[in-house]
Amino acid sequence: MFVNFAREFYYWDKFSKIALFLGIFLFVTGYAWFLGIALIMYSIFRSKSIKLNGRNNKNIKGSLNDIMDNFKKNNKLNDIIKNIKLNDIKKNIESINTKIKKYSPIESLKERRKYIITSCPKCSQKLRLPKGKGKIIVTCSKCSSEFRLKT
Repeated sequence: MFVNFAREFYYWDKFSKIALFLGIFLFVTGYAWFLGIALIMYSIFRSKSIKLNGRNNKNIKGSLNDIMDNFKKNNKLNDIIKNIKLNDIKKNIESINTKIKKYSPIESLKERRKYIITSCPKCSQKLRLPKGKGKIIVTCSKCSSEFRLKT
């Protein structure tokens, strides 16, 4: 009886073998034993299948190559990459580096201790005013309107 069962296996392709070994690994380690049993059963079912041309690796590789070729031909990403200039990328990197070098959180904290940042009631321009001066008359630098403010 076992001999007949063994003769019913038609073909062990690469995917069936990988699924079998992965299923055994998952079953033995115990992390996902249910998934391991499912993979073992699927690989055995796949190896007993009569449809050999569906599991033929040449057909799978050929179809994947055709898909990739069509993707490369129709993809506009290659054109976009060709149009990007290396100098532009370098300039962008340099500008980012200078912004990083100029940023210092300690100075912004010192500025917050000494100044109040408020906005003009007419034009909404941000204004920096010194702290601790009492009631002062503020003149907006943009619209030259005057208003009183307690600092």
